[in-house]
Amino acid sequence: MVTQMSSKLDILGAEIDSAAESNNVSALTTLIEKCDSMIESEDTHLRPIVFFYKANIYSSLAALKSHEPEYTWSWQQSEKVIEILHLRRAVSDSKFSSLDSILQCKIYTNLGNSLNQFGRFIEAIKAWDCALNLIPNFAMALGNKGVGLADYARALYDYGNASVVVAHALDELKGAISKDALWDSGLHPEAEECFRVNYFSAEKHLERIEYRFEFDLNQWPLGDAKTEVEYRTWCLDNGLFLSPLNDVTKLSVSAQDILHLPSHTYSIDEEARFPNYFNIIKQEYVTARYMLFESLDYYSQHISDKGVLLMDGFDGAQFGYRIEQLKLAFRLAYSIFDKIALFLNDYYSIGLETRTVSFRKIWGQRKNKKIEINSCFAGSKNWPLRGLYYLSKDLFDDDFDDVALPEAKDLAGLRNRIEHRYLSLKDYEAPTKSTDIYSYISIDDFQLKTLRIMSMAREALVYLSLAMHREEETRDIDNEKLSFPIQSSPIERFYE
Repeated sequence: MVTQMSSKLDILGAEIDSAAESNNVSALTTLIEKCDSMIESEDTHLRPIVFFYKANIYSSLAALKSHEPEYTWSWQQSEKVIEILHLRRAVSDSKFSSLDSILQCKIYTNLGNSLNQFGRFIEAIKAWDCALNLIPNFAMALGNKGVGLADYARALYDYGNASVVVAHALDELKGAISKDALWDSGLHPEAEECFRVNYFSAEKHLERIEYRFEFDLNQWPLGDAKTEVEYRTWCLDNGLFLSPLNDVTKLSVSAQDILHLPSHTYSIDEEARFPNYFNIIKQEYVTARYMLFESLDYYSQHISDKGVLLMDGFDGAQFGYRIEQLKLAFRLAYSIFDKIALFLNDYYSIGLETRTVSFRKIWGQRKNKKIEINSCFAGSKNWPLRGLYYLSKDLFDDDFDDVALPEAKDLAGLRNRIEHRYLSLKDYEAPTKSTDIYSYISIDDFQLKTLRIMSMAREALVYLSLAMHREEETRDIDNEKLSFPIQSSPIERFYE
């Protein structure tokens, strides 16, 4: 049966290649239906490959539209959204790990490339790294990651951070054009030339600024107390510091929350309010992050748990300060997205009433089952801003159907249950059944989901800061109004 299915896949792959090469939209559309039929078949071993093939079909359809003048920077690329969805479905499929390593790398690389195109460069880095963890010399992952890092560096407002990111891009590009690089189906001359051009560009940049490659990026201590070192090490390992450097290294140079707003301008009669907005959001993120870290030790009793009488429901549910701390970390991290929407509403003068603002609705209005993007965003060539928009599509909302993150509904459902219903966390499996009012989830699973939301909140904050930087560059060129720039100084903490 598997052999027969494999033969069908070979035929399907050839048909997709033929239809793509001949720009046959009708044939590609028909092949989507063929993929759907194969996905529903009884044999699940090759299902992730069918997801991959279906993603390739939508990639081909998007490529055909890319010749249209406005498509590249269009904020409505449904083909690319569906491509990403099916690449993610392939990766999350239970049979994915049994695929050939090269095929796994191709899927991860394609996912990274598409995310990067949408401005989701932080999430793209993770996808490329997944490929490189499997095959460290996989050329397409190395090269595309190098190009993506170079683009990331160009989006930064801090030249010191940008130089470190460029240095890491150089390493990846060097690996991609080396003789030891592994090309999955023979050398791709156009891709290799692209990687080579970017390599020499990065090299010249670092030479021009006299970048010191011997500089020790691990010379800073992580703290004095054991707990502080453990906390900062955990943040580094999970890429949770608000520093672009934590996207390229886990060395101590990135163990700081240095990200803030770039220099920006106000009209003479405007209040300089945006740094304070960002202060609040940033502090809430850092607090949620530490709450998550502390909650990992949920077996230890907290002093507030002493003398608290609770009844055993014989369902495996656990209670205590650390459990509630974990729930609060999830809630606080999730709330950051709507606060970012409030920031955008003010900064771009969108004009929505404060009570109606949400991270989903800030981008436009839904009309005839489609989103009409707000004029201040539509067609914008602000790469990080577009990343912020496509990150919003990963957060489920009842008004939207084209969610690209497979587990988005679970994340939104958990938030709803924490806020408005009952959610218990269990440390062992028990014969319990969730209801509309009361539901269960394992502690370990909930920790992973909280970490996922935390990572997305961090990603959103980076995009917000860099989107503002790009917007300010544009306004500097176009703005004829009398204005004044502001670059905030670090606040003096009351306990310092």
